[in-house]
Amino acid sequence: MQIYWHGYSSVLIEATHNQQDVSLVTDPFETEGSMKFPKTLTPDILLLSHQDRKRFSQDAIQGKPFIISDPGEYEVKGLYVQGYQDKSVDAEQLERPVIYRLVVENMMIAFLGQLQRKLTDQEIEDLGNVDVLLLPVGGGDVMSSKLASEMISLIEPRVVVPLYHDVPGLKAPLEHVDQFCKALGVCQRQDSNKLKISKKDLPADDILVAVLERG
Repeated sequence: MQIYWHGYSSVLIEATHNQQDVSLVTDPFETEGSMKFPKTLTPDILLLSHQDRKRFSQDAIQGKPFIISDPGEYEVKGLYVQGYQDKSVDAEQLERPVIYRLVVENMMIAFLGQLQRKLTDQEIEDLGNVDVLLLPVGGGDVMSSKLASEMISLIEPRVVVPLYHDVPGLKAPLEHVDQFCKALGVCQRQDSNKLKISKKDLPADDILVAVLERG
């Protein structure tokens, strides 16, 4: 499996199931200044972290992907997706965030999208054992570095990929990823333009924080 970060909460996941390639893109955004979203992505799945699809730039995605923006169970080309939503929020509010649990190459991935609040006990139970956690850390409209570090201590993933943090050219005033590492305390950090990992490569002890360069 390979994971690339395009900015904000948008990632590209590429994997192989039963000798069949499958790709998934999350939360495409509008290009702003030097923060450009690639126009060449043709994923099999487009995963959106809010039910209000107008929040995302779907026109930036090529092809005809299977779009997921609601809670429920899905399976596309062997990639399993389970979406969860806090049931205590008014059902009429279409902007309720959706969090996802993905099964990719026998690894459990949790994608928290643009979540601003802490996870509920039920959501933590629903996510279960998490191998790779993708979560926002920049504060503002998403959870802060401090809150993100608290969530990690509750979820106990083996690999963490911080999303939605400050990068050059970004207009939104977000916290730098270094603040997240500081809040986390111990940061076995791996900076790269992609995370390439298989189940056998997952760290056994310390949590690996994979800070991805935007591609």
